Amino acid sequence: MKKKTNPYNKITDNVKNHIEKIIKGSYQQAALGTIDKSGYPMVTKIIPMHWSDQIYLLLSNLSEHTKNLMANPRACIYFAEKERHKVKSNNPRLTLQGTLERTILRKDEPKFQTLLNQYTKIESGAKMWAMFTDFDFYIFTENRKLFIEGFGKAFESASEDRF
Repeated sequence: MKKKTNPYNKITDNVKNHIEKIIKGSYQQAALGTIDKSGYPMVTKIIPMHWSDQIYLLLSNLSEHTKNLMANPRACIYFAEKERHKVKSNNPRLTLQGTLERTILRKDEPKFQTLLNQYTKIESGAKMWAMFTDFDFYIFTENRKLFIEGFGKAFESASEDRF
């Protein structure tokens, strides 16, 4: 019998459905991981939006995490579901690795306005601050997905050309 070298399971249809629910908003917290100019990881709270089969972030170009992305677009988005289990390692969480790229859209363009209308459904305050000149939408391109459903229940999918 061939010994299993990868500690992760392949993503099944049931797991895929669970992951999609998380990405579409069934999470308690989400965080963005970037690499700073010194090469250290930085993690900040974010409000991701899933729309039209893409993940978007509305970010200020003045923020440290966005400056990190401008220097290195590699990023990680972490989603934590509500903790329902006493044993914290049994609570589901999802990590997506990939790149975040700024969309070049004028504030009056229909696509920007469509994204903003969708985004305000999850973050009503964005209607005002999205119009500041330093805010732009960033689009996430995933190349690895790691879903931990609970202790000993880990699932992964990754593209062949990671990074």
